[in-house]
Amino acid sequence: MAYTNIDDPSAHFQTVLHSSANAATITNDGNSNLKPDLIWSKARGAGHNHGLYDSTRGVTKFLSSNTDSDETTASSGFDLTSFNTDGFSTGNNQYNTICGGTTYVGWQWKANGGTTTSKSSATVSGNVTTPCVQQVNTDAGFSILTYTASTSLQELKHI
Repeated sequence: MAYTNIDDPSAHFQTVLHSSANAATITNDGNSNLKPDLIWSKARGAGHNHGLYDSTRGVTKFLSSNTDSDETTASSGFDLTSFNTDGFSTGNNQYNTICGGTTYVGWQWKANGGTTTSKSSATVSGNVTTPCVQQVNTDAGFSILTYTASTSLQELKHI
């Protein structure tokens, strides 16, 4: 019995290990090419913050899941520089300069190829609605959603 219509999971998710002491192009090695829409990057050999980059925000903005920080803007040419047709490219990462070749893991998900849809009524904190932008991969059950909060304590429900 089939539980999904996904024949090749590597078309929707891939993991890559890499060491990028300088600018580098990281290519996936799954069965399918994967242009990632979300990359969760984590240093393996050092205690740096995680970086979650998505194609909706672009390569210069990221979130850190291990902190309570807001969205961060990276310096131009550092960290992620592009989402590629089968992987991604990195710049001269500031952490690599300090640590000399730290290895990383990059978990990558496909949403909708960077194509977003605007919605006017995402439900926030019960009955409050707000405009949002989303990318959805219905086959994989994955989406990226962004919105601007009007207060610091809001919950956004995926609908």
